[in-house]
Amino acid sequence: MLAFVFESAGVGEWFVLLAVALIVAGPDRLPAVARRLGQYYAKFRRIAEGFRRQLFEIDAELQRTAQDAERNARDVFVIEGNEATAKPVLEA
Repeated sequence: MLAFVFESAGVGEWFVLLAVALIVAGPDRLPAVARRLGQYYAKFRRIAEGFRRQLFEIDAELQRTAQDAERNARDVFVIEGNEATAKPVLEA
């Protein structure tokens, strides 16, 4: 998302943003405000990365479960094309 902002804003837009930031925060508070924004952005990135990692773990678990179900189905059924018939049960 931030890459879009950096790529879409030209030099003129950056000067306007800096001027607005100077007016709103003032030159004395601007470094502290920028630091705070940087901290919030870093925190947001960490949270987003954790969320992304959890989604990938869930996806991997679902894939493993689907593969296990397919293996189990092949143990129970004979699959030929679109047809599946139960394997005979061996009695001891």
